Amino acid sequence: MAPQAAGSQMPVGNIRDDIRALNSSILLITQKMKYLVRNEKILGRNLIVLNKKIKSLSDKIVENQMQGTQGGVSSAELGALSEKVSALEMVLEDFRGRTATKEEVKELKYVIDSINPLEFATLSQVRDLIDKRMEELKKKEQFPSRGQSQSSDF
Repeated sequence: MAPQAAGSQMPVGNIRDDIRALNSSILLITQKMKYLVRNEKILGRNLIVLNKKIKSLSDKIVENQMQGTQGGVSSAELGALSEKVSALEMVLEDFRGRTATKEEVKELKYVIDSINPLEFATLSQVRDLIDKRMEELKKKEQFPSRGQSQSSDF
C-alpha cells in the first residue's frame, strides 16, 4: 500500500512545481510591467519638457518676428525638437501597445487561480498511470488468487 501512495503523490509534486513556475512567471511579468510603467512615466515627462521648450522657442520666434529682429532660435532647431517629440510619442505608443495593463495581469492571475491546476494531470502522468494499471492486471492474470480459476469464460 505504501508504494502506491508514494506513486500517487509524484504527479501532485510535478503539478505543484508547474504552479510554482507559473507563479514565478506572473511575478516576472508584474515586475516587467512596473519597469515599463516607470519608463512610460519618464518618457511622458520628457515629452512635457520638450513640449515646453518648443512652446517657449515658438513664442520667441513670434516675438522676434513682431519686433523685426532675427535672433535666438532658428527654425531648424525648432524642427529638430519637433522631430524628437514625435519620435518619443511613437516610442510611448509602442510601449502602450506591447504591454499588458495591471487589470489584464490581475485577470490572468484570477483565471489561473480559478482553474486550480492541482486537479489536472499531464499526458505523461496519465500514460504512466495506465501503464502501471496494465502491469498490475497482467500480474493478476499470471498469478490468480485462490478463489479464481485459471480458465477464462469469455
